Amino acid sequence: MLAVPKESATVKQQRRARLRQVPGLDGLRGLAVVAVVIYHFFGDLLPGGYLGVDMFFVLSGFLITSLLIREFNITGRINLRDFWIRRFRRILPAALVVLCLCTAIVAAIGGDLAVGIREQFLGTLFFVNNWTQIATSQTYFAPNEVQVFAHYWSLAVEEQFYLIWPLLMAAVFAVSRRKPKRLPIAVALVLATASALAMAFLFAPGADPTRVYYGTDTHAFGLLIGALLSFMLTSTSKEAGADSWASTSKGVLAGSVGVLALLAYLAQLVWMGADREFTYRGGLVLTSVLGAAMIWSVVRETGPLTWLFRTRVMRWLGQRSFSLYLWHWPIIMILIAVSDAPAWALGILALPLSFVLAEVTYQFVENPFRRGGYIKTWHDYWASRPSLHEMKVGFGKAMWPVVPALVVLSAIGVAYGVATSEDKTELERELERMAQANEQAAASAPAKPTEQPKEKRSLPPGAEITALGDSVMLASSDALTERFPGILIDAAVSRQYSEAIDSLRALKDSGQLRSTIFLGLGTNGSADAGRLDELLDLVGPERTVVFAVPYGDRDWMGQARAEIVQAASQRENVYLADWCGTAQENPALMYDDGVHPLAEGANLYAEDFEQALEQYANGDKSLATTCEA
Repeated sequence: MLAVPKESATVKQQRRARLRQVPGLDGLRGLAVVAVVIYHFFGDLLPGGYLGVDMFFVLSGFLITSLLIREFNITGRINLRDFWIRRFRRILPAALVVLCLCTAIVAAIGGDLAVGIREQFLGTLFFVNNWTQIATSQTYFAPNEVQVFAHYWSLAVEEQFYLIWPLLMAAVFAVSRRKPKRLPIAVALVLATASALAMAFLFAPGADPTRVYYGTDTHAFGLLIGALLSFMLTSTSKEAGADSWASTSKGVLAGSVGVLALLAYLAQLVWMGADREFTYRGGLVLTSVLGAAMIWSVVRETGPLTWLFRTRVMRWLGQRSFSLYLWHWPIIMILIAVSDAPAWALGILALPLSFVLAEVTYQFVENPFRRGGYIKTWHDYWASRPSLHEMKVGFGKAMWPVVPALVVLSAIGVAYGVATSEDKTELERELERMAQANEQAAASAPAKPTEQPKEKRSLPPGAEITALGDSVMLASSDALTERFPGILIDAAVSRQYSEAIDSLRALKDSGQLRSTIFLGLGTNGSADAGRLDELLDLVGPERTVVFAVPYGDRDWMGQARAEIVQAASQRENVYLADWCGTAQENPALMYDDGVHPLAEGANLYAEDFEQALEQYANGDKSLATTCEA
């Protein structure tokens, strides 16, 4: 009996699943990355530019699932090891280069930019950046608080999808051999619906939406909608050379739908800001559906979208979109940290820097590793080492030693940054110091302060005042204590109304709630239904309440201010300290986050409370605030 010869590497290569090259898909990536870059550099010009990430998600889900479908139908199995190796070759080299170089630079700069760099580096390195940011209560929607590697959250979501989805698909394909599309479509549809519903139900209007935006569970629907489109379009032919997205129709419908989808997507980029409730309760799902419609039109290669996205500029942007996405955000963050120039000027400077670095990374990192793998890339690099003469003659050859130098310096910088990383910003350290001082003052305060008769209408001394608030009040503790000696301050970071009620109840039960109450709440969220009334009922009408009007650019601030003004209009014992108006007129007296006051701003915060007390003493109550509710 003749032995069957071993299958050659050439035959194996020919049997590998291939997807038809569609130039327009590069153009779609170009649109997505341009939207994200404009959003991060010039946010006011394109409030919905962050939706470029959702286009990336749909494209990734579509292409990855198409590869899995073709491989299973051609070979009868999914080679998970080969799949994951190819994914790592595509993503890991460029991602690590940017991560290491930027970590070294940030460590050298230091300051607030380097705060938490250890957690950022490790979370990004292991592709759990999104969950790391959620666990450490970071936010994507307060520009002054976003971390230098915050943009890696989307890469983490994709990598987690690449890990789980092939395993699930291998099982689904094995079960559905006789009906290869029905069960996969059902699975993708159910999971996409569950993810979209999770985002809608977990989203809380008036609260920071970072959890539902960053979560893999709540934001996987874009990848799954892309997968759903793939199941409907990708060929199940067993021939390796078959068209991956074959169709017998002329594509007129796909072309028309694609144009309408593009117009709707562009409208979302202009109109659908991240502060809208609709964004998380259907808006992002609609974005993903529009992305799928555009992909359908482009892979048919007919109609206006094909012409638009096959243009040289759009393809060039799309081919470099991954490197551009990796570089652009650290560049603008580093420039902000080292310069006081206006944001628009830094954006103009960051734009060419990002493109140059993206081009270098694309040509010398992305392409070599994607095409040749790790071993071949290293061999090619080592084989290309120049002679001394060549290094002197050619500038390009002379740059060869820079590579190992950068590697060594980056490694040293990473080690230094990780080892010396501060866990708290300057503001956080100052708040911690003030919190300890307030605790010591509260411990030495008399348990039952002497009540002052209200009918005298004189300004109460500090010994008759209890101040309860969040981190803004905590940052102003020294100023309040100096202006109102003997004041009892109970302020904490991230305090919400529910926690404030518990603290007030504890003070009242222990007899430490004084005759005049300063309240500084609303920075971290508006009051839930009935919470504000519950708080003021607990204080009681016999006490004088002065409420600071909160200041900041968070989505819920308008509602929080309106609630406080309304309470003051309905209750005779509630007065307003217009901190919002004062802060708005003095932005230079605030920390970089635009919310917490520096020492000079804290003095004005305390002064606002004193002016409100003067209203009480003079019987001249004012509900005016220069901030919009």
